[in-house]
Amino acid sequence: MKRHLVLTLAAVAAAIALAGCFDVEQSVSLQRDLSGTASFSMTIDLEPMIVFMASMQHSMSGKEGEPTPAEIDQARKSFLEQQKKDPAKQKQETAAQQAQLEQTLPAGVKLLSSSVEDHGTKVAVRCQFGFDDVRKLAKIKLPEKGGAGQPGKNPFSDPFSSLQITDEGPTLLLTIGGGSPAARLQEQAAKDGAAATPEMSKALEGAFKGARFAFRLDSPFEVVETNATRRDGRTLYWEVRATDPNATLPQTLTARLKK
Repeated sequence: MKRHLVLTLAAVAAAIALAGCFDVEQSVSLQRDLSGTASFSMTIDLEPMIVFMASMQHSMSGKEGEPTPAEIDQARKSFLEQQKKDPAKQKQETAAQQAQLEQTLPAGVKLLSSSVEDHGTKVAVRCQFGFDDVRKLAKIKLPEKGGAGQPGKNPFSDPFSSLQITDEGPTLLLTIGGGSPAARLQEQAAKDGAAATPEMSKALEGAFKGARFAFRLDSPFEVVETNATRRDGRTLYWEVRATDPNATLPQTLTARLKK
Protein backbone atom coordinates (compact mmCIF):
# COMPACT_ATOMS: atom_id res chain seq x y z
CA MET A 1 0.00 0.00 0.00
CA LYS A 2 2.50 2.64 1.17
CA ARG A 3 4.61 2.61 -1.98
CA HIS A 4 1.70 4.07 -3.92
CA LEU A 5 1.68 7.14 -1.67
CA VAL A 6 4.08 8.96 -3.98
CA LEU A 7 2.15 11.99 -5.26
CA THR A 8 -1.09 10.06 -4.84
CA LEU A 9 -2.92 11.43 -1.85
CA ALA A 10 -5.72 9.01 -2.51
CA ALA A 11 -3.37 6.31 -1.33
CA VAL A 12 -2.79 8.36 1.79
CA ALA A 13 -6.55 8.33 2.36
CA ALA A 14 -6.51 4.56 1.96
CA ALA A 15 -3.90 4.35 4.69
CA ILE A 16 -6.05 6.58 6.89
CA ALA A 17 -9.01 4.30 6.26
CA LEU A 18 -6.84 1.50 7.62
CA ALA A 19 -6.07 3.46 10.77
CA GLY A 20 -2.83 5.27 10.06
CA CYS A 21 -1.83 8.13 12.35
CA PHE A 22 -1.49 11.31 10.29
CA ASP A 23 -0.04 14.80 10.25
CA VAL A 24 -1.45 17.22 7.65
CA GLU A 25 0.04 20.63 6.84
CA GLN A 26 -0.84 23.23 4.21
CA SER A 27 0.91 26.51 3.56
CA VAL A 28 0.60 29.51 1.25
CA SER A 29 3.34 32.09 0.69
CA LEU A 30 2.09 35.23 -1.07
CA GLN A 31 3.85 37.98 -3.00
CA ARG A 32 2.35 41.47 -3.41
CA ASP A 33 1.03 40.62 -6.88
CA LEU A 34 -0.76 37.60 -5.32
CA SER A 35 1.57 35.09 -6.96
CA GLY A 36 3.58 32.75 -4.79
CA THR A 37 3.99 29.17 -3.66
CA ALA A 38 1.83 26.68 -1.81
CA SER A 39 2.54 23.31 -0.31
CA PHE A 40 0.64 20.32 0.96
CA SER A 41 2.16 17.56 3.04
CA MET A 42 0.88 14.53 4.84
CA THR A 43 2.80 12.15 7.03
CA ILE A 44 1.30 8.75 7.71
CA ASP A 45 2.43 6.51 10.54
CA LEU A 46 1.11 3.02 9.77
CA GLU A 47 1.96 1.62 13.18
CA PRO A 48 -1.70 1.82 14.37
CA MET A 49 -2.71 -0.17 11.29
CA ILE A 50 -0.10 -2.82 12.10
CA VAL A 51 -1.36 -3.09 15.67
CA PHE A 52 -4.87 -3.50 14.24
CA MET A 53 -3.66 -6.28 11.93
CA ALA A 54 -1.99 -8.04 14.84
CA SER A 55 -5.14 -7.66 16.91
CA MET A 56 -7.28 -9.20 14.15
CA GLN A 57 -4.88 -12.12 13.75
CA HIS A 58 -4.81 -12.57 17.52
CA SER A 59 -8.62 -12.64 17.67
CA MET A 60 -9.02 -14.95 14.66
CA SER A 61 -6.73 -17.48 16.29
CA GLY A 62 -9.19 -17.71 19.17
CA LYS A 63 -7.10 -15.78 21.68
CA GLU A 64 -8.57 -13.22 24.05
CA GLY A 65 -7.18 -9.87 25.10
CA GLU A 66 -4.62 -7.71 23.32
CA PRO A 67 -1.91 -9.01 20.95
CA THR A 68 1.50 -9.63 22.49
CA PRO A 69 4.57 -7.53 21.57
CA ALA A 70 5.88 -10.56 19.67
CA GLU A 71 2.67 -10.78 17.61
CA ILE A 72 2.83 -7.05 16.82
CA ASP A 73 6.48 -7.37 15.80
CA GLN A 74 5.62 -10.28 13.50
CA ALA A 75 2.76 -8.31 11.92
CA ARG A 76 5.18 -5.42 11.33
CA LYS A 77 7.76 -7.67 9.69
CA SER A 78 5.11 -9.27 7.47
CA PHE A 79 3.78 -5.87 6.42
CA LEU A 80 7.22 -4.51 5.51
CA GLU A 81 8.06 -7.66 3.59
CA GLN A 82 4.90 -7.36 1.49
CA GLN A 83 5.75 -3.78 0.55
CA LYS A 84 9.15 -4.50 -0.96
CA LYS A 85 9.32 -3.39 -4.58
CA ASP A 86 11.97 -3.31 -7.28
CA PRO A 87 13.67 0.16 -7.15
CA ALA A 88 13.63 0.54 -10.94
CA LYS A 89 9.91 -0.20 -11.12
CA GLN A 90 9.24 2.18 -8.25
CA LYS A 91 11.18 4.94 -10.01
CA GLN A 92 9.17 4.38 -13.17
CA GLU A 93 5.87 4.51 -11.29
CA THR A 94 6.94 7.69 -9.50
CA ALA A 95 7.77 9.43 -12.78
CA ALA A 96 4.42 8.39 -14.28
CA GLN A 97 2.49 9.64 -11.25
CA GLN A 98 4.31 12.98 -11.31
CA ALA A 99 3.57 13.43 -15.01
CA GLN A 100 -0.09 12.66 -14.40
CA LEU A 101 -0.30 15.19 -11.59
CA GLU A 102 1.38 17.91 -13.67
CA GLN A 103 -1.10 17.39 -16.51
CA THR A 104 -4.09 17.93 -14.24
CA LEU A 105 -2.96 21.26 -12.79
CA PRO A 106 -4.76 24.43 -13.94
CA ALA A 107 -2.98 26.93 -16.18
CA GLY A 108 -0.78 29.20 -14.10
CA VAL A 109 -0.04 26.53 -11.49
CA LYS A 110 3.12 24.41 -11.65
CA LEU A 111 4.39 21.48 -9.62
CA LEU A 112 7.71 22.76 -8.26
CA SER A 113 8.68 19.70 -6.30
CA SER A 114 7.38 16.48 -4.88
CA SER A 115 8.92 13.89 -2.62
CA VAL A 116 8.27 10.85 -0.53
CA GLU A 117 10.25 9.86 2.52
CA ASP A 118 9.84 6.20 3.37
CA HIS A 119 10.94 5.15 6.84
CA GLY A 120 9.49 1.69 7.15
CA THR A 121 6.08 2.14 8.72
CA LYS A 122 6.14 5.93 8.37
CA VAL A 123 5.75 7.72 5.03
CA ALA A 124 5.80 11.47 4.34
CA VAL A 125 4.41 12.83 1.05
CA ARG A 126 5.03 16.45 0.07
CA CYS A 127 4.07 18.57 -2.94
CA GLN A 128 4.96 22.19 -3.59
CA PHE A 129 3.24 24.34 -6.20
CA GLY A 130 4.02 27.70 -7.80
CA PHE A 131 1.13 29.93 -8.89
CA ASP A 132 0.69 33.25 -10.70
CA ASP A 133 -2.60 34.02 -8.93
CA VAL A 134 -3.55 32.67 -5.50
CA ARG A 135 -7.16 32.25 -6.63
CA LYS A 136 -6.07 29.41 -8.91
CA LEU A 137 -5.13 27.22 -5.95
CA ALA A 138 -8.81 26.43 -5.49
CA LYS A 139 -8.74 24.64 -8.87
CA ILE A 140 -6.07 22.12 -7.87
CA LYS A 141 -7.59 18.66 -8.01
CA LEU A 142 -5.49 15.76 -6.80
CA PRO A 143 -6.39 12.14 -7.61
CA GLU A 144 -9.44 10.93 -5.71
CA LYS A 145 -8.69 7.22 -6.00
CA GLY A 146 -5.60 5.08 -5.70
CA GLY A 147 -4.72 2.19 -7.93
CA ALA A 148 -6.20 -1.28 -7.97
CA GLY A 149 -6.92 -2.53 -4.50
CA GLN A 150 -6.67 0.98 -3.03
CA PRO A 151 -10.00 1.59 -1.27
CA GLY A 152 -11.33 4.90 -0.05
CA LYS A 153 -11.74 8.39 -1.39
CA ASN A 154 -9.08 10.97 -0.68
CA PRO A 155 -10.64 13.57 1.66
CA PHE A 156 -7.92 16.02 0.60
CA SER A 157 -8.23 15.62 -3.17
CA ASP A 158 -9.00 19.36 -3.38
CA PRO A 159 -6.83 20.76 -0.56
CA PHE A 160 -7.31 24.45 -1.41
CA SER A 161 -10.86 24.36 -2.81
CA SER A 162 -12.28 26.56 -0.05
CA LEU A 163 -9.55 29.21 -0.32
CA GLN A 164 -10.91 32.60 -1.36
CA ILE A 165 -9.45 36.09 -1.47
CA THR A 166 -11.63 39.19 -1.63
CA ASP A 167 -10.41 42.66 -2.61
CA GLU A 168 -11.96 45.08 -0.12
CA GLY A 169 -10.24 48.18 -1.45
CA PRO A 170 -7.62 49.05 1.16
CA THR A 171 -7.52 45.47 2.41
CA LEU A 172 -7.56 41.88 1.17
CA LEU A 173 -9.58 39.22 2.97
CA LEU A 174 -8.24 35.68 2.68
CA THR A 175 -10.41 32.83 3.93
CA ILE A 176 -10.18 29.05 3.85
CA GLY A 177 -12.38 26.39 5.40
CA GLY A 178 -11.23 25.10 8.77
CA GLY A 179 -13.48 23.28 11.23
CA SER A 180 -12.41 19.87 12.45
CA PRO A 181 -10.17 18.07 9.91
CA ALA A 182 -10.22 14.96 12.12
CA ALA A 183 -14.01 14.84 11.87
CA ARG A 184 -13.68 15.18 8.10
CA LEU A 185 -11.42 12.14 7.96
CA GLN A 186 -13.56 10.14 10.36
CA GLU A 187 -16.62 10.85 8.23
CA GLN A 188 -14.81 9.68 5.09
CA ALA A 189 -13.56 6.56 6.85
CA ALA A 190 -17.13 5.76 7.88
CA LYS A 191 -18.33 6.19 4.27
CA ASP A 192 -15.66 3.75 3.13
CA GLY A 193 -16.72 1.24 5.76
CA ALA A 194 -13.51 1.63 7.74
CA ALA A 195 -15.36 2.02 11.02
CA ALA A 196 -17.76 -0.85 10.33
CA THR A 197 -16.39 -3.05 13.12
CA PRO A 198 -15.70 -2.33 16.81
CA GLU A 199 -12.07 -3.30 16.25
CA MET A 200 -11.59 -0.81 13.41
CA SER A 201 -13.45 1.91 15.32
CA LYS A 202 -11.01 1.38 18.19
CA ALA A 203 -8.04 1.50 15.82
CA LEU A 204 -9.31 4.72 14.21
CA GLU A 205 -9.83 6.28 17.61
CA GLY A 206 -6.27 5.45 18.56
CA ALA A 207 -4.93 6.89 15.29
CA PHE A 208 -6.86 10.16 15.62
CA LYS A 209 -5.38 10.75 19.07
CA GLY A 210 -2.04 11.54 17.46
CA ALA A 211 -3.41 13.64 14.59
CA ARG A 212 -2.13 17.13 13.80
CA PHE A 213 -3.44 19.67 11.29
CA ALA A 214 -1.85 23.00 10.41
CA PHE A 215 -2.15 25.87 7.92
CA ARG A 216 0.47 28.60 7.50
CA LEU A 217 0.19 31.90 5.64
CA ASP A 218 3.20 34.07 4.77
CA SER A 219 2.78 37.44 3.08
CA PRO A 220 4.44 40.87 2.80
CA PHE A 221 1.17 42.51 3.90
CA GLU A 222 0.43 44.01 7.30
CA VAL A 223 -2.03 41.86 9.23
CA VAL A 224 -5.08 43.93 10.20
CA GLU A 225 -7.24 41.15 11.64
CA THR A 226 -7.04 37.36 11.93
CA ASN A 227 -8.30 34.38 13.91
CA ALA A 228 -4.96 32.57 13.60
CA THR A 229 -4.04 30.47 16.61
CA ARG A 230 -0.50 31.88 16.51
CA ARG A 231 1.39 34.60 14.68
CA ASP A 232 5.02 35.54 14.18
CA GLY A 233 5.18 38.97 12.58
CA ARG A 234 3.40 38.63 9.24
CA THR A 235 3.42 34.85 9.33
CA LEU A 236 0.16 33.36 10.56
CA TYR A 237 -0.40 29.84 11.89
CA TRP A 238 -3.54 27.83 12.44
CA GLU A 239 -2.75 24.57 14.18
CA VAL A 240 -4.67 21.94 16.09
CA ARG A 241 -3.72 18.62 17.63
CA ALA A 242 -6.22 15.97 18.55
CA THR A 243 -4.70 15.90 22.03
CA ASP A 244 -5.69 19.55 22.58
CA PRO A 245 -8.60 20.10 25.02
CA ASN A 246 -10.63 21.73 22.24
CA ALA A 247 -9.33 19.98 19.13
CA THR A 248 -10.93 22.11 16.44
CA LEU A 249 -10.13 25.06 14.20
CA PRO A 250 -12.48 27.97 13.41
CA GLN A 251 -15.04 26.98 10.76
CA THR A 252 -13.36 29.57 8.51
CA LEU A 253 -9.73 30.62 8.82
CA THR A 254 -9.53 34.37 8.14
CA ALA A 255 -6.81 36.94 7.59
CA ARG A 256 -7.49 40.56 6.65
CA LEU A 257 -4.37 42.10 5.11
CA LYS A 258 -3.55 45.74 4.44
CA LYS A 259 -2.40 46.35 0.88
